[in-house]
Amino acid sequence: MKKGLKITLIVIFIIIVFSLLGIIIYNNISNYSNVLKANWNIKLPKNLVEEVYSANSDSSFHGDGIRYHIFSYKNEDKIEKLFNWSIKEKETIYYSSYSESINNLLSKIKVSKKNYPNYSNCKYWYNKQNDNSEIIILWDSEENRLYVVESFL
Repeated sequence: MKKGLKITLIVIFIIIVFSLLGIIIYNNISNYSNVLKANWNIKLPKNLVEEVYSANSDSSFHGDGIRYHIFSYKNEDKIEKLFNWSIKEKETIYYSSYSESINNLLSKIKVSKKNYPNYSNCKYWYNKQNDNSEIIILWDSEENRLYVVESFL
C-alpha cells in the first residue's frame, strides 16, 4: 500500500471516530433527562416520556434562566410514583402560588397561552435550591402531560 493512501485512510478513520464520539457526547449532554438528573436529581422514566414542546430563555454564562418542557407519557403508574404529588398550590420563593409563578415565568419566555398547563387538572411537585433556583412539575393525568418549569438564578 502506498504511503500517501495509508495516511489518508488513517486520517479518515480518525475523523470518523471523533465524529462518532462527538455525536454520542452531544446526545448525552443535550438530553433533557440528563439535565434534570444533574440539576435536581430527578430521573424521568426512560422510553415512557416524549418531549412535545420546549422553550427557554437565552442561556447566560452562568447557566441561569428559565426552561419549560412539556412531555407526553405512556405509563401513568410510573408518573404517579415519581413524586409525592400535591393537589394544593403553595407559595414559591417569589410568588403566592405555583400557577402565579408559572404564568410569570412563561410570559417572560413568550410561551403562547395554548402551551400553558390547565391548572385545574394538575397535581404539583415543587423544589428549590439554596441559590433560590426553583422547579415546578405539573402532572395532568387527563391530558397525559408532564409540565416542567425551571427557574435558575
